[in-house]
Amino acid sequence: MENPEILTQLGLLYLQQDQSTTAFQHLQNCIQIDPKNEQSILALGSALQLKGDYDEAISKYRPLANYNQNSGQLWNNIGMCFYGKQKYIAVILFNEILSLKLS
Repeated sequence: MENPEILTQLGLLYLQQDQSTTAFQHLQNCIQIDPKNEQSILALGSALQLKGDYDEAISKYRPLANYNQNSGQLWNNIGMCFYGKQKYIAVILFNEILSLKLS
C-alpha cells in the first residue's frame, strides 16, 4: 500500500487498539513514502514518547522541525520529550510554543 493518508489512519487506528508494533510499521511506511507527512511523524513520535523512548521520538521530530518550525504541536512534543528525560531545557521550548501562538 502506498497511500500516505491511509497508512497514517491505519497507524492511528492500531495505536488506539494498543497494537503499537503494527501501528509503528504503518506510520514508518508512510514516512518512507512521504518524509514530510506531519501527521504520521507526530503520531509516531507521540507513540514513542508514551513508551518512554524520548531519544527515538526526538530523532523522528528533528526532520520535521527543519521544514515546519511553526508547528506548536511539534514543539510541545519535543518539549515533553525533554521534560520526560528531566532535561529542563523544556521550559525554553515551551516559551517558544507560547511565542508561536501569540504571533
